[in-house]
Amino acid sequence: MALFRGTRRLTGSDDQEMRTNTKLQHSVHDAPPERYLIDPRLKRLFRYHFGGDGHVVIPQGRVVAPSADDGGRFTRGTIKDFDSGKYVPVLTLANGGKDVEEVGKDGSTHTRAANIPIGVAYANLYEEIMDDFNRMQPTVENEIYIEIPYIPNKVDAEAVHYGALYDVDMQNGIKSGDFVMADENGRFIKADFEGVRKKITDASDLEEVKEALAEESLMQEQVIGQVWAVETNLPPQGWLQWVGWSDEQRKEDDRPSGFSAVDLMEGDYPGYPYEKSYRNFDPKSNKYYPQGIPGLTDGSNIEVPFENLVIGYINPGQTGRHDFRIKHSPIVEGSMTVKIGGEEVEPQNVSYETGLVTLNIESNDHAEPQAVEVTFKATGQIPGVPTNWDFKGSVGAVRILLQK
Repeated sequence: MALFRGTRRLTGSDDQEMRTNTKLQHSVHDAPPERYLIDPRLKRLFRYHFGGDGHVVIPQGRVVAPSADDGGRFTRGTIKDFDSGKYVPVLTLANGGKDVEEVGKDGSTHTRAANIPIGVAYANLYEEIMDDFNRMQPTVENEIYIEIPYIPNKVDAEAVHYGALYDVDMQNGIKSGDFVMADENGRFIKADFEGVRKKITDASDLEEVKEALAEESLMQEQVIGQVWAVETNLPPQGWLQWVGWSDEQRKEDDRPSGFSAVDLMEGDYPGYPYEKSYRNFDPKSNKYYPQGIPGLTDGSNIEVPFENLVIGYINPGQTGRHDFRIKHSPIVEGSMTVKIGGEEVEPQNVSYETGLVTLNIESNDHAEPQAVEVTFKATGQIPGVPTNWDFKGSVGAVRILLQK
C-alpha cells in the first residue's frame, strides 16, 4: 500500500496483522533464478567456438552444487562479489559428497569440499572474472528430462569436457531404472544401491553394517536423477543418416573420394602401378545409401573396429609393389595390422586419411592367391549419429529425469 508523509508507523497487534505477504512464490521449480558466482578456483578447460570471451570451467551437462568451502576467500560457501561488495553463494562442480584435491587455474592446489548437488549446468559456464562486470548468471536445471552421451569407459569419458555418464564397474553397467549421482568432477555415474544392499546382507559384523548404511545414506543424499532409457542403437533411427553433401559440396570437400596420379604423387612417394581392385571402387555407388554429413553426422569421433577385412589378393609369382585401397577411412593411426596368407607383414606405406595401403612383395612362391587381410579402427563409419553422441568411446546416450 502507498504510504504518505505524515502517516504514522504501521504496527500490528497479537490478533491483527497490518502487513501482507504477496511474494510467496519466488520462481518456478525447475530452474530457479538464484544468484551464484562461479567458483573462481576451477581450472580453465576450453574456449567455446560459439561462445563469448574467456574459458569454460563448468561445461554443459555437468552436475553442479553450491560450494561447501569455508576458509580463505570462502565464508560458508560464499565469496565477496566485486559489484555489490556483498557475500554471494558460489556454484561449483558436484563431487559425489567427497573432498576433492585439485589444481586450480592459477596452478595452486586446493580442496573442493564435499558438497550436495542441486542440478545440472544448462549451458557452458565461464570463469568468474572478479574485477569485471558480471555479465553472466548460471542457469541450473533440476527437474527436466535430459540426454547425455553414454561412454562406458571412464578414461574416454574424462576426455570429454561435456557432461557424460560412465560405468564405475564395467561388469555392472547402467540400465533403465537406475538412480544416478555425480562423480568427483560432476560427471554422471550409477548410484549403486544394489551393491550397498549386498554389502549389508553379506556383512559379517556390526561395523561392516554401519559402514554400508553410511554409504547408503550418502548415496541417497547425492542422487540427482533416474535413468529412464539407455539408447545404444548406433545410429538411432532417424533422418540424419540420409543427409550428405551435395555433388557440388562433395567436389569442394577436402577429403578425396578416389585416387589419381596426382593424389598418389604427394611428397616423394611414387603413384604407380595401381592394384587391380582400385578400379572396382566407385565412390558414387554410395549416392543413394545412408552416408551422413562427413565430420558432422557420420560418427567422426567414434572408432569402429574392423577385423580380418580382405582388401585384395597377391597372385602366385607376383612380386614388387602392390597398392590396395581400404574403403573404410579415415583409419585411426596406429590401429592397423596387415596379414598376407595369415602372416603379419609391415606395409611400405599407409595413408590413414585416404585408406591407401602399399605393400612390397619380395617373393611369392605359393600355388594359390594369398588374401591380404587388415584389422584396424576407422572413424566416420556410422551415418546418422547425432553430434551430441559423437565422442570417442561413445556407445549411445542415456536419458535421465532429473529430480532434485
